[in-house]
Amino acid sequence: MSRKQQGVGLIELLVVLAILGILASVLLPGYQDHVLKSYRAEAMQALLKVAGLQEMLLVDQQRYSTDLTELGFAAKQFLTESGRYKISAVVTEQGYQLKAQAQQAQTEDKSCQVFLLNSYGQKSSEPGSVCWSY
Repeated sequence: MSRKQQGVGLIELLVVLAILGILASVLLPGYQDHVLKSYRAEAMQALLKVAGLQEMLLVDQQRYSTDLTELGFAAKQFLTESGRYKISAVVTEQGYQLKAQAQQAQTEDKSCQVFLLNSYGQKSSEPGSVCWSY
């Protein structure tokens, strides 16, 4: 008499779980890297917005400001919407320099910790130099 096999055996289940574990270990780091890179756009957008507001202040009051509340933000330095970057401003004799510093989970993005933008439109980043061009 032959017996009909029903259901999934323990060995089959363990093989499927092992395959899923291997796939997850290969795909997850790439996904996390992609997410970190996608938030760089938020930093760039925030800096460009603040730069535009600084130029409007220059036209209206012939000066730049380090206090971002004067530009309509909630604090002198503020966090972007996701909370991943802190935006700040420094006024120099030549104009201003804006800075977006990685915060919280974004500090895992080791190649782009800081974005800089000055009143001449010059963009730079630290420690990597290609963060604005992705």
